[in-house]
Amino acid sequence: MTIFYGIIKTLSDRGFGFIQQNGGPDVYFHASILSADEFARIGPEQPVMFELAKRDPDEKPSERKGPRAAKVKLIARMPGGIMPDQALTPPAHRKAKFRKATWKRRIDVQPPENP
Repeated sequence: MTIFYGIIKTLSDRGFGFIQQNGGPDVYFHASILSADEFARIGPEQPVMFELAKRDPDEKPSERKGPRAAKVKLIARMPGGIMPDQALTPPAHRKAKFRKATWKRRIDVQPPENP
């Protein structure tokens, strides 16, 4: 799994919160993925390390609201002191931008000659 870094944006007294990350949407997390001690220590602007939960393919589209964290771990500070830019989608293949789709290729057709 890919590890992401973020900062706690908001916390609710009902046991959930959101993680803010650079270059992506806010990530939802629930208190059940943290121990009671960790949830008591967590606060706004706290740096965290997290993994995204996999979505169930049978889930209804109306229930898909956004990314959800599967694991959240409190950290003392961001690696390198700054929050890295992150993307939720994997990068494209290195040669993908150089290839043109076959249906976009130009086909030179010679007009028929008139006798």
